[in-house]
Amino acid sequence: MRKQESRSLRRAVLFTFLTILLGLAIVFLGIPALIRLAVFVGNLRSTSAPIESQDTLAPAPPRLESLLEATNSANINLQGFTESGVTVEIFLNDIIGEKIIAEADGSFLFSNLQLEKGENEIYVLATDQNGNQSQKSNKLIIIYDNIPPELNIIEPTAESQFSTDEEKVEIKGKIEESGTITINDRFVILDSEGNFSYPINLQEGENKIKIIAIDKAGNQTEKEMIITRE
Repeated sequence: MRKQESRSLRRAVLFTFLTILLGLAIVFLGIPALIRLAVFVGNLRSTSAPIESQDTLAPAPPRLESLLEATNSANINLQGFTESGVTVEIFLNDIIGEKIIAEADGSFLFSNLQLEKGENEIYVLATDQNGNQSQKSNKLIIIYDNIPPELNIIEPTAESQFSTDEEKVEIKGKIEESGTITINDRFVILDSEGNFSYPINLQEGENKIKIIAIDKAGNQTEKEMIITRE
């Protein structure tokens, strides 16, 4: 009981002291000064609060969609995926190109990308709003080639004539680079050096034979010959 009375007495004394102190502050400093003091203390508390750490996490490397190994077009469209809203920067043969912003779903598209003759190495980087930059994307190697392939027909020669007892002829030739050969719309097997040999059944009279060579870039060379069976 005495302890409780002692505590109450101390509280009363402390309250009285604080009341007197506040009254003296109002008399000597005035209410505006007290307000400024309160603002100053509040600012000290806010500046002493811990500062939020800045985002230093780099975006994941973007991903480019695969394209054909070669093309006969100087301009291509290039698509890929990355984080939403990041800036995507393209590099063609290590030269910095266009910058675009990724869509909300993370997709991006570079339109009418100008290729150089021969081999082109392409990759992209992504940079977020805090300046964090990703690692390089997967690299694409694309060959720009607009020159038709060289097609050589070895046998038979143009305007060749065959007797009626010769019912077949062997078409022999060579393409000077990787590609495909069709003879009268049928695909022909090539050996490792681009040589081919394909038998054709001959009808009596004129036989038109069309040979088409297409390289990896889509360039095409076409030759026609007429073989007469009399």
